[in-house]
Amino acid sequence: MNINDVSWEAELDLKLVESSFNKAIESKKLFRYQFKNAPSFVNLFEKEIRDYVGTDFALGVSSATSAIFLALKATGVTSSSKVLIPAFTFTAVPSAVMQCGAEPVLVDITENYVIDFDDLEAKIISSGAKYLLLSHMRGHVCNMDKVISICKQYSISLIEDAAHALGVKWKDKHAGTFGLAGIYSLQSYKIINAGEGGVLVTEDPNIFWKSVFMSGSYENNYLLHSSEQLDIASQYKNKLPVFNLRMSNITASIATPQVECIESTIKKLNDNYNQLIILLSNNKSISFVPESDSIRPVRDSIQIRILIDEAKRSKLHSKLNSFKIPISYFGGLNNTNARLYKNWQFINTNKYPLQNTVRNLSEVFDLRLPIHFTPEIIEIIAKELLKIIDGI
Repeated sequence: MNINDVSWEAELDLKLVESSFNKAIESKKLFRYQFKNAPSFVNLFEKEIRDYVGTDFALGVSSATSAIFLALKATGVTSSSKVLIPAFTFTAVPSAVMQCGAEPVLVDITENYVIDFDDLEAKIISSGAKYLLLSHMRGHVCNMDKVISICKQYSISLIEDAAHALGVKWKDKHAGTFGLAGIYSLQSYKIINAGEGGVLVTEDPNIFWKSVFMSGSYENNYLLHSSEQLDIASQYKNKLPVFNLRMSNITASIATPQVECIESTIKKLNDNYNQLIILLSNNKSISFVPESDSIRPVRDSIQIRILIDEAKRSKLHSKLNSFKIPISYFGGLNNTNARLYKNWQFINTNKYPLQNTVRNLSEVFDLRLPIHFTPEIIEIIAKELLKIIDGI
């Protein structure tokens, strides 16, 4: 096997999902609200997520972006709101803020790819924002104790974009469960691959039921959700706009078996990541962010800081791509990466100064590590990376 034989695309384990998927198809009921006398496949999936991360409520929807939008709306974001977000995140995050008619306020990041607390406090004061949409980008989690402290000090409502961080823990508590609401993604390149899909989790019944109705629960369909707090639900009936962001039973049937074995998947991903770190660590131009002992990571991608000049980084990027290694990076000119805030031309990215984000990302290369990778594949990738880097 050589580097050309490596499949970099996300691959679904058909044996794992076959039984659940077939049951969903055989039911002939693809719409979650078709199940009147038994839990739907979406209900069953929501229970699995709820039990896994330890929240009272979970709502399956069409995408993580949809879940972020619902969380923002349900926590009170309006067209007059300002929402703080890290400058290193995916374009869907500021887009969800814009969907609410609100204004994204970009906050600097540190060299560890997480939000900068000094800039966060400065932006809270300068902008007057009352919401923080905290992205755990690529599964990198900041000091959550400090985040909670800052939010309490300034009366900030915290929503967690944990799209990349299902299974990640800070001091044994799941990312996505620290704020008023948390969001996970089921898009193909995430740890749960359902093609598309998202989940909103919360401890707040009001946020849950608002999200249920806005996700597309009309008439009496809200009665088909698992929660029994119908007295709270009834006060929102016919009071909220419906955006039709529901999850289908097919999506749920594919996702559920993957949640059931998620811990073994996490071990495999982290073993692959650690193996790659060891194999690359002898090259003195390569470095990685240190792992905090407080974090249980989930590494389905690797961020590699390569200490060479800009011209060589561009050459390296082109060379790796020519060998069909789909690595991306966060520096250089004419870079269309959707994770670079300067490419979010639908917002004014110059309004709030960012002293460190570009500098902290410019040397960083980003490579996915799909779930199906084996130790043999990791070794092949490491050898090819080192050979090409040494050649540059």
